[in-house]
Amino acid sequence: MDGKLIQVRGGSCGDGATCPAAHLTPRGTLNIIGRPVTDPAELAQMAIGPGEIAIEVPGTLFPEAAADADH
Repeated sequence: MDGKLIQVRGGSCGDGATCPAAHLTPRGTLNIIGRPVTDPAELAQMAIGPGEIAIEVPGTLFPEAAADADH
């Protein structure tokens, strides 16, 4: 891959711990760092394609998405 990732959200916990984050790739996609979703009931509600996984991050990482859920 040519180019560098650009951190666009999160990643700064202040205590040295790994924190959820989003990085913009040179391809215009986002790499998300978070915990894998393992709850079978939640996974059953998502259309997850081959080779994909669901990642959970705090709503504060993408507040605009959390706000959309309130409508």
